[in-house]
Amino acid sequence: MSLILPIFALALVGAFGWFVFERSRRRTRSVTGGVHPEISLPHSAPFELYGNSFSHCSRKTRLVLAELGIEYVHKPIDLIETGSYETLSPAYLRVNPSGLIPTLVHHGHPVYESDDIMAYASLHAVPGAPKLVPDDGDLRARMEVWIRFGNLSSHAPTADMETRIGACVPALTLPLFITSIRYIPLRRILFGALFHPDKARPMFFAAAKVLGLKRMLSLKPIQDIVGNGRRFMWAHLRKIDEALAEAKGPWILGSSFTLADITLGCVLLRLDETGFLRSFLDKGGLERVALYYGRWQERSSWKAAIIDVTHPIIARGVQDLRDARGRDPVIARMLGD
Repeated sequence: MSLILPIFALALVGAFGWFVFERSRRRTRSVTGGVHPEISLPHSAPFELYGNSFSHCSRKTRLVLAELGIEYVHKPIDLIETGSYETLSPAYLRVNPSGLIPTLVHHGHPVYESDDIMAYASLHAVPGAPKLVPDDGDLRARMEVWIRFGNLSSHAPTADMETRIGACVPALTLPLFITSIRYIPLRRILFGALFHPDKARPMFFAAAKVLGLKRMLSLKPIQDIVGNGRRFMWAHLRKIDEALAEAKGPWILGSSFTLADITLGCVLLRLDETGFLRSFLDKGGLERVALYYGRWQERSSWKAAIIDVTHPIIARGVQDLRDARGRDPVIARMLGD
């Protein structure tokens, strides 16, 4: 009996020491977007892309690389919704200290932030690849406006939903997060409570794991976020439809296929897999958006960068969400169907 307290104290000290040590290895810090020639990382190929098949920003960069014909080695990095908090691993933090994805590494030099990666990759297209950045200054300025419109902030994901379509993406992804997280062990989710810089994220996923889709959607904060996302997304899709009419061409700037189309295409993809795109299209008035998305899916880059790298956990979550909407009228109503 006399040994119990010393053993307990020793175990407590050991656990605390482990925590302090692990936290020191998993600290994140902000990085500046663009290429960093002053940093040299180990690499096995001229281009390497650290990303995730479900990550919205990773998808943009994969599509750009596929469009430009740039060969690269894909380095898959898990997010918790696809398996673990690999972005917080010491190995990945040596690549990108912010713990964010994607990261492009070119000849060992990292390029941070997805929009900067897209612009950087455009400078290294293979001969004959489409010119994703227009030479015309006016078109280029308009392209930048659309890219900012579709931008997704890592620090305030749902801020400015009324002005940016990209800010609506996380809000409308919440139901898919909930159906996908059921396949992730709770112990991995709770790992984020110890080391993730944004404690709200692991707490949301833990609640989703325990409560499930219906009970999570009944919570007012979730209802408000999803409801606002739907309301603003509808207005943004109408704006895109009107812009397509004015452009009088297959793409958002007319005949020129640009980085803006890649940004918007990824937004429509996320709406498609969450089921919201169908409910928006069923309202009518978005016929040009439907045709635009269809054209996107016919491009060879779509298959290479999206279809061929679909994550099995996300595929199951997509199917579960689709089944829940069709099976339970309460869930369908909560989602605004």
